[in-house]
Amino acid sequence: MRCIITSPEGFNRIGGGPSRPFCVSMGLMGGFLRRVFMDLPTYQDDDYPRKFLQGKTIFPEDGRIFHRVGYTYDHAVRAATATVEGGRFFTGLTLASGAQAGFSVEGITPQVLRLRFWQGQPAFADASPMLVPREAPPPPLQVREDEKAWEIGLGDYRLWVAKAPFSLLLLSPTGERIFESETETLVGLLTAPPFGFRRREGENWAFLSWRMRNQDRFYGLGEKFTRFEKTATRATIWEADTCGSNTTDLSYKAVPVLFSTAGWGLMLHSAYRSFWEVGSFSYATGALMVEEPQLDLYLMLAPTLKELTRLYTDLTGKPALLPRWALGVWMSRAAYPNRKVMTAVAERLRAESIPCDVFSVDPTWMKKGYYNEIGVEVCDFSWNTAGWGEPEDFFSDFAARGFNICLWINPYLPHDSPRFAEARDRGFLVKDSHGGISGLELGLQAGIVDFTNPEAKAWWQEWLKDLLRRGASAFKVDFGDRIPEDAVFFNGKSGREMHNLYVHLYAETVFEAVRAVKGQGVIWRRPGYIGSQRYPGSWAGDTQVTWEGMRGALRGGLSAAFTGEAFWSHDTGGFVGARPSEELYIRWAQFGLLSPLARFHGTTPREPWEFGPTALKVVRDYARLRYSLMPYLLAQAWEAASDGMPILRPMVFEFQEEPGVDSIDDQYLLGSDLLVAPVFQEGARERVVYFPRGVWRQFEDPGACFEGPGYHRVPAPLEQVPLFVRQGALIPRYAEVPQHLKGTPPSRWEVDLYPGDETRTLVIPEDGGEVRLRSVTGAGRIHFQVSPAPLSILLRLPGRKLAARSGWEETPEGMPALRLDASAGVDLWIEIND
Repeated sequence: MRCIITSPEGFNRIGGGPSRPFCVSMGLMGGFLRRVFMDLPTYQDDDYPRKFLQGKTIFPEDGRIFHRVGYTYDHAVRAATATVEGGRFFTGLTLASGAQAGFSVEGITPQVLRLRFWQGQPAFADASPMLVPREAPPPPLQVREDEKAWEIGLGDYRLWVAKAPFSLLLLSPTGERIFESETETLVGLLTAPPFGFRRREGENWAFLSWRMRNQDRFYGLGEKFTRFEKTATRATIWEADTCGSNTTDLSYKAVPVLFSTAGWGLMLHSAYRSFWEVGSFSYATGALMVEEPQLDLYLMLAPTLKELTRLYTDLTGKPALLPRWALGVWMSRAAYPNRKVMTAVAERLRAESIPCDVFSVDPTWMKKGYYNEIGVEVCDFSWNTAGWGEPEDFFSDFAARGFNICLWINPYLPHDSPRFAEARDRGFLVKDSHGGISGLELGLQAGIVDFTNPEAKAWWQEWLKDLLRRGASAFKVDFGDRIPEDAVFFNGKSGREMHNLYVHLYAETVFEAVRAVKGQGVIWRRPGYIGSQRYPGSWAGDTQVTWEGMRGALRGGLSAAFTGEAFWSHDTGGFVGARPSEELYIRWAQFGLLSPLARFHGTTPREPWEFGPTALKVVRDYARLRYSLMPYLLAQAWEAASDGMPILRPMVFEFQEEPGVDSIDDQYLLGSDLLVAPVFQEGARERVVYFPRGVWRQFEDPGACFEGPGYHRVPAPLEQVPLFVRQGALIPRYAEVPQHLKGTPPSRWEVDLYPGDETRTLVIPEDGGEVRLRSVTGAGRIHFQVSPAPLSILLRLPGRKLAARSGWEETPEGMPALRLDASAGVDLWIEIND
């Protein structure tokens, strides 16, 4: 065994760095070092494939759905007599083979239809951990029949169910054909049959296809790192450890839901693996297939992507509101080897006046590391006292410095652990198909806690709650995505059915434990599935340390936005690969500190002083900017929790009607009013930015403005990311930047009001209450209101000149400003004719 050392302050580098590592024998020092430091994983070990992947692959089968040699296809050709009972439309179907199938339609909400298609005895569950319970009764369907079809009405939408050949046609309230079964043929064959089954020995998988129009664009499918707009893509929905990559179809948070600008969203309510083709086989055809003999589909209906996302989170849940400190900066490595090294980093952060709220400790808080031994890290809750001291003392020491502690975990138990033996003996582990204890995918040897067993879930939660009571604040919810297909769960389901759902149950289990002890839940989650957005926050997993990896992270975040992942982040600096260059680190830090959540993390150090004085200054400046913007970020967090809106928003999300925004994947909106355009090209000191309609002011210099819609080339010096404010915005800021977000919030605010034609209302959760800000512009006046709050506010009008107004002053930046006492509230009219 070897230990790599490159720094006198401790074992703080993994996988090399700017200096050449030298090796120290583990001879006489070995016993001492093993007691103080767990074995640090070598994540960049080129020997890993030989040791753990011989004859195996981490990449899924991604062949096309239709016209595959060796398969038979049996599709619905005609419908029988229909019945309507209890608000549900049902008709029997005859397949091309003569076999029978069933099809039903029911209203779930005034804008959501549930479509079901099956053979044999239907096995649809109305209660599901993926969905939130609904209290409102389902809306009635209006059904009318003629000789060719049934017309099913839901509100102003009309779904036509054709009898022969069987097909669907959905009309919008204006009569536009927005969803239509694919019925085109090529050389006498259906390009993609509308509904049916693909079969070969042991397989009977249901499929659906639809027609794609030239003007339609598609989004979603979870946190996918490939093309943001999904036309011409194929996706597999199967939660995966991407093994350090974020530029392939592999995804930690693959979600079977697709949104179309035609005005619909389609969610497959199933935990089985599914395959989605969006114009990849035929550019005019979309299709999905699931590895079970039924389809359970929720068809969401709304004219905009924004409204469709709201409908999705109505069905599957809104994100919980995070505690204020979770929006601060998180500092991490893979991994801090011991308390001494991490303490030195904490002291340096405070000395450098870099705001920070959380330290995340990877597996080194436990006595033994297993990655190099069995190919995966595991969690046995054995506290490493030699490296970190007593847990209560460790947690209280960092709390006194203003830091919360997040501990890495996963749901795997090592075979040599007492926790494994107890879980095995009590029946708390997932079984294999022979009744033994299941291992992980790829044959990796570790036990899996079975969260479908209520006693196992409670038992495992107690280990978490013990750490929380001792002082931990959150857990890094890693892995969970290696359930083998032949596993057998306590609820009787196979690993094939539970693989995707398991990560959701895992996140739920941890979040509930944190909330039970702390009163408010927060986790740092890598995997996710339908509904997992209810348990924030999340991050993009193991990103590549390249310029392409950084842009891939943003593509993942933009895609995840449609499935409600509001509190999303990524590893600033990238996770795995060579140490980032100074320039890549600086550009990633700018992007990271202007993301919904912000964490520095990687297999080499990510502290800014490691990258030189320029990087140190940039991180300090943007961390302070982030903390000053905390009231604005809290307002966006409130909107996410109440309405399901993402904080990181694609341009098409807010400006869907504008030509050219549909494929923009290199800029985004942070909340409703800040446009961020990170730099993704080495050596670039300018970049092209798309500005939607209206006026956009440069954040640092409000006098500089750009008018859209259109593209402009803007300066992007290394020390500055292009950042712009939307006209009409209301941007509240802390006047004094705190070093952390615990305790009483700052009482002195600056509120920047950018007059425009739109009304802005912000609800800011602060100190157990709410602060409400509102601005309405019209007829040459602004009506500005603040709810009663113990605040001193400096109201500023960026981009305006000081006029003869009583009580107003001019800031050093040349902005008109007015000092306000909000203790009794503010109700102010401002003339802006000048």
